[in-house]
Amino acid sequence: MAELKRLLALMVPLYLANLMNMGMGVVDTVVAGQAGPEQLAGVALGTSVTVPIMVAVGAVLTIIGPMVSRLLGAGCEGKVGLLLNNAKLVAVFLMLVEVVALLAGREVFALVSDDVQMVQVAQEYLHFLLYAVPVSVLIRVLQGHFEGYGHTRPAMLIACMGLLLNIPLNYIFVFGWGPVPAMGGAGCGLTTTLIHYLMAAALLVLMAVYPRYRRNLAHMWANRAAEWRVVRDIISKGTPLGVASLCEMSFFCVVTLVIAPLGVMAVGAHQIAINVSALLFMFPLSLSIAASIRSAYHIGARAEARFHALLRTSISFMLVVVILSAVFTIVFRREIIGCYTDDASIIDAAAMLLVMCSIYQLPDAHQALMSGLLRGCHDTKAITWVNMFSYWVIGFPLACVLIRTDWLVPALGPMGAWVSFVVALTITAALLSWRFMLARKRVFTLPE
Repeated sequence: MAELKRLLALMVPLYLANLMNMGMGVVDTVVAGQAGPEQLAGVALGTSVTVPIMVAVGAVLTIIGPMVSRLLGAGCEGKVGLLLNNAKLVAVFLMLVEVVALLAGREVFALVSDDVQMVQVAQEYLHFLLYAVPVSVLIRVLQGHFEGYGHTRPAMLIACMGLLLNIPLNYIFVFGWGPVPAMGGAGCGLTTTLIHYLMAAALLVLMAVYPRYRRNLAHMWANRAAEWRVVRDIISKGTPLGVASLCEMSFFCVVTLVIAPLGVMAVGAHQIAINVSALLFMFPLSLSIAASIRSAYHIGARAEARFHALLRTSISFMLVVVILSAVFTIVFRREIIGCYTDDASIIDAAAMLLVMCSIYQLPDAHQALMSGLLRGCHDTKAITWVNMFSYWVIGFPLACVLIRTDWLVPALGPMGAWVSFVVALTITAALLSWRFMLARKRVFTLPE
C-alpha cells in the first residue's frame, strides 16, 4: 500500500499533465478547423512531420529522470548537477539534429500533396516551430530533473498554464486581433512556440525558487569542461529510447496511409479509434514514467525487496485500471463515438474498431510498463530492437496484408490495422517482459 501511494503521487500529476498536453493539440485542430478546411489540412500535414521528430528527439532525454532518481537512491545527490551540466550538452547536440530533421521534413510536404495552399500552411507552421526547438529540448531536461526527484506537480501546473494560454493565443494569431494580423493555421505554430518558451521559463523559475534545486541549476549553467563519460552514458542509454519512439509512432502513422485509399468512412472511423486509444494511453504512459523513476530509485538504493514490491504493485494496478477501462470502452463505445460524429455509417464502423481498441489496451499498457521498468534498469537498447522487430518486421507487413489483400482472410479494411496492432503489441509486451526478467536479476548482482 505504501508503494502504491508513492506511485500514485508520481503518476497522477503526470497523467493530468499528459492529458493537458494532448489537449493543446486538440485546441490547435479545433481552431485551425474553424479557420477553414485548407488551414486544418495544412496544420494536420505539418504535425504529421513535426510531432514524430520532436517526440523522438525528446524521448532521448527521458532517460534523465531515471538517472537522477538512481543517483538519489544511491545517496549521490551531489552528482545531479554534474549530470544536468552534461545533459545540457547532449540537448544542444539534439537541438541541431532536430533542426536538420525538421528542415528536411519541410521538403516532404510538396512531395505528398499538390495542394499549394495546404503545403504553404504546413511550411509556415513548421517554420514557426523551428524557433521552439532550443526550448523543447531544454524543457525535457528540466522535466527529467523534477521527475527524478519525484516532484511531478510542476509538469502538471505548467501544462495547465500552457493549455489555458493556448486557447486565447491560438484565436489571436489564427484570426488576428487588433494590430496582430490573421495568420491562419500558421498561427498555431507560433502559439506553440511561444508557449514552449513560457513553459521553459516557468520550469527555470521553479528550480531557482526551491532551495534544494538551486545548486543543480547553478551547476547546469556552469561553464565547465564536458565529462565525456557522462555524455556517453546519457547518449548510449537515451538514443535507443528515441529510436524506439520513432519506430512506434511511424508505424501507426504509416498504417493510416495504407488505409487512406479506402475512403473517407474508413479513414474517419480509424481516426476516431486512434484518438480514443491515444487518450486511453495517457494512463499507461504516466504509469510507465512513474515506475521508471521508482524502480531507478530502488536500484540506486540497492533495495531489492522494495523493487519487487513496486513490480507487484504496478502490475496489479495496471491490470485493474486497464480492465475497467476496456469494459467502459466496450459498453459506451457508441456514446464515445457520438462525441466525434453523428454520421451513422462512421459510428457503425468505429464501434467495431473500439472493441478491438479495448482488446489492444492490455498488451499496450503492459508493454508501456515493461518499457518504463527497463528504463529504470538503464537497459534501453533492447527496447529499440524489440520495437523494430514487432512493429516493422511483424506489424506493418501484417497490416498491409490484412487491410488490402485476401491472402490470409478476406480484406478487413481498417479492422485489419487493429488486428495487426494487437498482434504487434502482444509480441512487444512478451519480448520486453522476457528482457525485464533478465534485467531485474542483473541490476542487483552487478556493482554500482
